[in-house]
Amino acid sequence: MTGTVSRLSRCRGRGSAAAGSPPRLAGWGIVVLTALAGGTARAEMPRNTPAAIEVDRDSTPAGRIGFGFDGGESVDAWGVSATVSWLERPIRLPAGTFGDGTPATQPVRRRQTLSLGGALALGDSIVVDARLRASHQVGDRLHATGDPAGLARYVLHDVRLGGRIRVAGDRDRAALLRAELTLPSGDADQLAGDARWTAAWSLVGRATLPHDIVIAGTAGIRLHGAEVIVGDRLVGDELFAAAGVAVPLPALAAWRLAAPVKLSGELIGAIGDHVGARSGPDPLEARLGVIVQPLPALTVGAHVGAGLDDQIGAPRWRALIELAWTPRVARRSEPAAPGEPPDDPGDPDDDPGATPAGT
Repeated sequence: MTGTVSRLSRCRGRGSAAAGSPPRLAGWGIVVLTALAGGTARAEMPRNTPAAIEVDRDSTPAGRIGFGFDGGESVDAWGVSATVSWLERPIRLPAGTFGDGTPATQPVRRRQTLSLGGALALGDSIVVDARLRASHQVGDRLHATGDPAGLARYVLHDVRLGGRIRVAGDRDRAALLRAELTLPSGDADQLAGDARWTAAWSLVGRATLPHDIVIAGTAGIRLHGAEVIVGDRLVGDELFAAAGVAVPLPALAAWRLAAPVKLSGELIGAIGDHVGARSGPDPLEARLGVIVQPLPALTVGAHVGAGLDDQIGAPRWRALIELAWTPRVARRSEPAAPGEPPDDPGDPDDDPGATPAGT
């Protein structure tokens, strides 16, 4: 990605390769190089600040409950959410990561996080959201490098802003575009925030199958305002993707109410950038969850996940409980056809269960 862009930049500087390129290809190259010019320059000199990364890569959207990624869940008007999570070993670095003779280390061994967020619908097709997180954590920080400073117990994370627009389809089958921006407001020297901003763009697909089974997937690119060296590794730009399925179960009695219940499963992963001899992490995580809706506006979710490889951002395991309050807005009824009288809500013929008069 950025390494490839850097090589393209050097080729353009020589002039000969660019001169023979087709005009259409050259135009696309100009667009890409212009958009990523700042990131390209920084990729040549990544920061040697190994604690200035975010090791919890959870990207659950705020204001609703569904998958651990934006799976196109609807927001009628607005929604608020709160999540409590337990993360075990989100980063482990083997012996020799920081040079010959350096020991294995767990800069963050355990973390408990509270996430608060909200979402707002702007019409039928646009949703914007924001999320803020705070954590308690324990770990070694940079003891393996000889840095005696300890890991801060309580930290704030970067503020994340997001938005999406539906470009095709409806609530049941849709294609959507999502954009995210994180601001460097977290504790970047405590593995709880990136060195600078990050920006991501992704395409989301969602479909409701028979029996209310939902499948969703997303794929996109995330850019970092500054890439960071972590020993022999590089945390920076990446491609990411996720896929999930939610299957409803028969309604169960909960608090004397018929509460719809869904089981969910998902897979979330990323492919890190490669620059020179260093490469970024390629974390992969699987999750299973149960989603219950005891009230029309209230959704409760419980999820467990585990990293499938030993990479930065792939935890040994995670557990989280989510609550979301998302008021439902009644859809407007279809207008009556010309010359046809509107439905009378008191007409028993419109109610299949009504008893005819006089019987």
